[in-house]
Amino acid sequence: MTGLPLVRAAACGLVLLLAVACHSPSAAPQPKADAPQSDDPADPVEPAQKQIDAARHLTPDQVAALEAAAAKDPADVESRAQLLIFYARGNYPAETRRIMLWMIQHHPEGITVWGSKTFSPGIDSVVDPDGYAQGKKLWLARLVHHNIPEAELRSAANYFKLADQVICQKLLLRAEVKDADPDLKDEYYENLAKPPKG
Repeated sequence: MTGLPLVRAAACGLVLLLAVACHSPSAAPQPKADAPQSDDPADPVEPAQKQIDAARHLTPDQVAALEAAAAKDPADVESRAQLLIFYARGNYPAETRRIMLWMIQHHPEGITVWGSKTFSPGIDSVVDPDGYAQGKKLWLARLVHHNIPEAELRSAANYFKLADQVICQKLLLRAEVKDADPDLKDEYYENLAKPPKG
């Protein structure tokens, strides 16, 4: 066997070898092992997940109690976090808006509860355009100042990333230079929300 028939025979043999290898038990993908469960009571993930699961199934009385606690204590981040988780499961734009506007004013960098769960202020401009506009106004009033912490700038950029990408990009640039670039004059801050010329 010479020439073209020999090449064809070799090619067929190679195909058979590949087929056997692909279907051999050793080549079959092995199922992934379950992630190890931590028995450490100090592990922050476990208590956070328990709190999240509980917040998703609040009763009306529990929701009312958390709202009352939040209204009584302006610094109560945990009650507001539980309410955000609950409201995320349904159609509660007004309730979500109220908490997000509070966060922009009091914790613009975001909040962390139960050791590991983080919330950043955000309002969907499609679901709640009025709420988004209110949040935008609050953000822009803060962002005209110099030397804003990087975490706050990145939180603001996240707020604007879908509906106002120009503002988002400017904020990320400020975060990169730690908001301390001497070339960023007052005009830059004052014109933050204006689109670039051209």
